[in-house]
Amino acid sequence: MEGEIKEEGYTRADIVGVYNITMKSGNVEYPYGAVMLLKGEGWDQLVLPIYIGSTEAESIARAMYGWSTPRPMTHDLIVSMLGALGVKVEKITVDALIEDVYTATIVLTQEVNGRVKRHYIDARPSDSVAIAVRTGAPILLSEKLKTYAQDERKFIETRDLI
Repeated sequence: MEGEIKEEGYTRADIVGVYNITMKSGNVEYPYGAVMLLKGEGWDQLVLPIYIGSTEAESIARAMYGWSTPRPMTHDLIVSMLGALGVKVEKITVDALIEDVYTATIVLTQEVNGRVKRHYIDARPSDSVAIAVRTGAPILLSEKLKTYAQDERKFIETRDLI
């Protein structure tokens, strides 16, 4: 694919969905965050579940489905600020799982004196994906994370899509 961004050890990923998680105590269900499912290219039925907060899940869903708000939400504001400064989101990468926490990087590009300068910003995967969806930037997953992937069919059966 022309203009495709590749990086050694990474695969292009798609967002399968963002799902609410509820806890049940007796007959009462309580909201308990959300999970974002990412699927790497060639991962067949495997998805990488990343547990995220409800606010971040809503932000990702809003961008995925084109739902707008009367005023810019946090991720919309970040994208607007980057645009005003002439900075583009080149890609985001989900890099590692360290002590049960996923790490991600937002790769920004900026033209300075006729040269492209890259900035690498450490970020949470949820914020990174929320920004990538808004800017159309590719999402890349480290191939090493496939170890933590789960079967998509079994995972989605018990979840409610946001």
